[in-house]
Formats: sequence, structure tokens, C-alpha cells
Amino acid sequence: MSIVRAACFLVLVAGALAAPRVARAQGVPEEGPPTVSPAGEPPSAPPAAAPAAPPPPPPAYLPPPGYAPGYAAPSYPPPGSVAPGSVAPGSAPLEPAHSGLYVHLQAGGGYTSISGADSYGNSVKIAGSGPSFTVAIGGAVAPNFALFGSLFFTMASQPHITQGAYQADATGDATVGGFGGGAVYYFMPVDIYLSAALGAVDLEGDDGNGTTRTITDLGLAFQGLVGKEWPVSDHWGLGAALEFVTASMKDKNDSGITWKADAFNLLFSATYF
Repeated sequence: MSIVRAACFLVLVAGALAAPRVARAQGVPEEGPPTVSPAGEPPSAPPAAAPAAPPPPPPAYLPPPGYAPGYAAPSYPPPGSVAPGSVAPGSAPLEPAHSGLYVHLQAGGGYTSISGADSYGNSVKIAGSGPSFTVAIGGAVAPNFALFGSLFFTMASQPHITQGAYQADATGDATVGGFGGGAVYYFMPVDIYLSAALGAVDLEGDDGNGTTRTITDLGLAFQGLVGKEWPVSDHWGLGAALEFVTASMKDKNDSGITWKADAFNLLFSATYF
């Protein structure tokens, strides 16, 4: 019995000694002793990323070639630039232009001569100074160019009458007037204008008592103006003009008599254009 027990004991001891070697032969890793951090220290963290490099400073302002040191930054707009709505230096300024509604008023006076002759060669002349007046309303059809309708008259007040050898100063008035239409053009920037109109007019001669002595049918008349104005606002202008009127009319009571009138007047004007 002692021999059996001794053999069993030897087998157990040999198995215990062989077990670690078998485990290593099968690839089972041996566990080493656990690592313990020092007391109070947290686990180590990954290293922080390096801070980004700051952006490079802006380049220093360099003055244009030819400027001395100490040159200051230019103001805005830079010298030589053109501000909105202005004209570039050295360029021609924009010429003002007339446009839109056209209203023309003129009044003045001058000399009017009226002569009549019948088919027998008998003639009479009525001439004298007197007032002249025109009002015209229209509108622009192009810059500085307008079409208009007008009313106008010219008068010989208390004219001198010549009929053959007979001469006398009348106490009444002889008036040529009517209505028409025409065109006007302004030459800018001097604001000088030319105006021309055709109209239908008649002649009426009154004595000192207001009784009509001479009257005609409507005839054809031409009115021409040349004037100069000075602006007093964006559209209003004041000025002066020379007027020429010529007309031809048939006598209302005797169609054999033709009356002809010519007038020259100096006028003062006010125009909206």
C-alpha cells in the first residue's frame, strides 16, 4: 500500500509541474501582475493639438511712385474721379434744353401801317403807333422746339389818315388781330429764339365814338419773332423780342377793296418752357 500511495503522490506532483508548460505550449498568454497608477493621479490624456498659427498681418500701404515719405492715405473719391451727376474735368458741360409745356406771353408796342386800294386805284393809308399783344400755348416735340397755337393783335391808335390830298389824324383805332399756329426754336445755351406763325386775321377800324367804320373778312397773316430770354427759374424766362406782322384782307362791304397791313413792334416776354 505504501508503494501505491507513493506512486500516486509522484503522479500528482508531476502533473502539477507540467500544467504551466502545457498552457504555454497551447498559446494561452500568461497574465502578468496588474499595473497600478499612483494614488490620486488621473489616467494619462492624449496630448493637446498645437494652436493654429495667427494670420499674417496686412501688407503696409505703399504710396504711389513719386510721392515723398509720410504720404497719407488718399481720400475718397480719389482725386481726379468723377462724382455721380457731375461732369469730368475738361469735358464740355451739358447744355440746358427746353422741353414740355410751352406758354409764351408778350406785350409791347410799335408802328402799324394799313393801306387799302380799290380796283380804280383809289387808296387810303392808316398808320400810327400802338400796342401789340400775343399769347401762345403749345408743347415741345423735340428738345428746344415747340409747336403752338396763338392769339395776337397789333394796333394803330389814333392813326394818321392819308387819302389822296386829304390828311387827318383820326380819333379812333385800327386793329389787326386773329388766331393762328406756329413753331418756335431756341438756340441754346444763348437762349435766343426764332418763332413763326400763320394766322387768320381781320381789320377793324373804329372812330372816336366807337363806331366801326372799316371791317374786313378773315385774311391771311404771318407773324415772325426773334427774341432773347434770360432764365429766372428752371422753366421760366424773361426777355425781349422784335415782331414783324404782315397781313392781307378783303373788305367785308366791298370785295373789290384789298387791305394790307404791316407792323413792327418791340415786345417784352415771359415764357414757360
